[in-house]
Amino acid sequence: MRWPAKLAVKLGANFTIIEAGQPNRALVNNPPFAGELSGVTYLQSYLNELEIDLIIIDLGTNDLKNRFNLNVHDIAAGLTALIDSILNFYEQSNAPGSPKILILSPAHVREVGSYSGVYKGAEQKVVQLAAAFENVASIKQCSFYDLARIVSVSNEDGVHLDEKQHQKISDALEAIIREF
Repeated sequence: MRWPAKLAVKLGANFTIIEAGQPNRALVNNPPFAGELSGVTYLQSYLNELEIDLIIIDLGTNDLKNRFNLNVHDIAAGLTALIDSILNFYEQSNAPGSPKILILSPAHVREVGSYSGVYKGAEQKVVQLAAAFENVASIKQCSFYDLARIVSVSNEDGVHLDEKQHQKISDALEAIIREF
């Protein structure tokens, strides 16, 4: 079970968690075979239909793929564009106020196993990504949490998280959300 489902259980019936994650979703480049799953496009429908208190952005890992050839600045610019699209939606709508936004920076990927070629060069970039995301959070007045402080990626593929790591994220986010 992934962290959003674990978080829903921990928070209980007074909270509704909407898990909108999709494989290969990225901040900058969405794969051509899954363009309709673009995070911005998908998010718009939720913003239109629901009263949202908090948006948690957990993106950036897929942007580190070697084939995209993105630097940390490019990825942070993608995050800024996503946040701007959220803020612009609320500025132009009749909604009573915009939700809080919590930015999660990714766990530190490692170049091992079957994904080592896919994420070639990512080990160096991901270390810098937390500072870039924290800077975006500061500028955009969002909350920030660095997942690399508490979780480690799989030793087999260097990218994915096991259930124990998802539990750690759920535990950390529960505390943060209850403080909001």
